[in-house]
Amino acid sequence: MNTKNTITKLGELTDIRSGHPFRSKVQPSPDEWDYYVLQLKDVQKNGDIDLDQAVQVNMMKEKTPRTLQQGDILLRARGGYYYSGLFNADVPNVIAAGQFFVLTPNTDIVDPAYLCWYLNQPIAQQYLEKNDTGSNIPMINKQTISNLLIKLPSLNTQYKIARIYQSWLKEKKLMEQLLNNSEQMMRGMCQQFIDQDFM
Repeated sequence: MNTKNTITKLGELTDIRSGHPFRSKVQPSPDEWDYYVLQLKDVQKNGDIDLDQAVQVNMMKEKTPRTLQQGDILLRARGGYYYSGLFNADVPNVIAAGQFFVLTPNTDIVDPAYLCWYLNQPIAQQYLEKNDTGSNIPMINKQTISNLLIKLPSLNTQYKIARIYQSWLKEKKLMEQLLNNSEQMMRGMCQQFIDQDFM
């Protein structure tokens, strides 16, 4: 396929599957576990995946799960917010819950980081929101996702956009950490003033 300036359906660029179908609510097993499970709370609106907060579970009573590979994209499948996160961790025992669709891009024609960025752009989000179903809990189905049109510039341009996107994510995370640290310092100083008045 010619990847220069084409518009292609998402289903032609990726393998699309659902996350692991747990039979009940995900139960943490921090003392005896074998897999991390990523849930909706672990994928941020900016596309960042927070593996540090992932639940640790024991899957002995579940069917053998299909683990995530570097370059997979997690697309939120329900809740009215359909943003995506790129899985880049070099960790072999991570699975996605059934609240996600897992996209495995064909890297010969699309860069995973570019595709994740594109899925989080207004044009893609508006399509997903317009075509979701359900009144109590909005959700999207596989056919809807497969038919989403993706603009594909050349791979070289995709790489450039991906690098800018990844750099921005790192910078944003650093800024959030700095702001959080300064907020804690501010609270500490204010509390000291209060404590001094009540001494």
